[in-house]
Amino acid sequence: MGRGFRLFHARGAQSAVPLTPHFHDEYVICVQLRGHEVCDVAGKRYEFDAGELVLINPHQVHTGNNRGSDDIEYVSLYVERDFVRAIAREHTGEDREPEFIFIHVAGQRELAHHVRELLARSREVAALPRAARAREDDALELDAAVTGVVARALTHFSNLNDPRLRSTNRVAHRAVARVVHFLHDREHDERAELEDDAATLEALATIAGLSKFHFLRQFSRVVGMTPGAYLRTLRMCRAARLLRTTGQPIAEVARATGFTDHASFSRAFRRHAGLSPRQYRSATATRTRRG
Repeated sequence: MGRGFRLFHARGAQSAVPLTPHFHDEYVICVQLRGHEVCDVAGKRYEFDAGELVLINPHQVHTGNNRGSDDIEYVSLYVERDFVRAIAREHTGEDREPEFIFIHVAGQRELAHHVRELLARSREVAALPRAARAREDDALELDAAVTGVVARALTHFSNLNDPRLRSTNRVAHRAVARVVHFLHDREHDERAELEDDAATLEALATIAGLSKFHFLRQFSRVVGMTPGAYLRTLRMCRAARLLRTTGQPIAEVARATGFTDHASFSRAFRRHAGLSPRQYRSATATRTRRG
C-alpha cells in the first residue's frame, strides 16, 4: 500500500485461528468489523464487538481470537515506528515514539469508518493492473488516508501531546523492565553476537537481581511470555523488518538474526508470521493482504 504501513484483513476461517502470545515491531490499529472477540493484551483480558478498536504498541504481547469463532472479521493497520515518529515530529517538533494509553476503544465510529474506507481503497488499488498500482496519485491518496487515521489515533489515544501519560506497554515491575530494556538494546546492536552468554537465564536473572526461578516466574507473569520466547520474537521482528525494508537476500537476513541455515530460519519465521520469508516479502511489497 505504501512505505511504512500495511493492511491485513481477516475473515471467516482465517480469523478463527487462535493466536498464541506474540508481538509485532509495529503499531497496530485494529477495527472489529463483525463478531465478538476475546483477547489478552498486556496481561489483561479484553472483549471486543463490531465497531470497536484495539490499539497495540510495538512489542506489546497479546493473543487473539481466544474463542475460535469463524464469525469474526477484522481489519488491522500495521504502522512502522518511523512512520509514527515522523507524525510526532510534525505535531510536536520532537523526535520520539509516542505510545497508546488505551487498548480497548469503543464509540469511535468516525475512526472506525476511516479504517474501513482505507480497506476499500486498498482493494481498489489491488484490483488495478500491476503497472497502474504505482501511479503517484494512488500512492498519495493512500499515504494521506493512512496518515489521517494514524494521526487521529495518536492525538486522541496516545501520549503524543503529554509524554507523562502512561503507556499501556509500560512494564511496572522494575527488575523485569531492566531485562526488557537490555534485550531491546542488545537486539538493536548489530555488532552483538546473537548467541552468547549474555542472554542465558542466569545472566538475565542477574541483571534483574532475582533468583533464576523467581525471575522466570515474574518475567512470564508481567510480560506474557517466557524470556526465551520474548527473545525469539524480537529476532523474528527484526527479520520481518529487514524483509520489509531492505533487499537483502533471505539467507543474509537469516544470518543477521542468528540462524545458520535457510531451512531453520524459514520454519521459525513461518511460525511467527504465518508465511514463509519469501511469501512475507512478496505480500508486504504490495503493502496489502486480504483474508
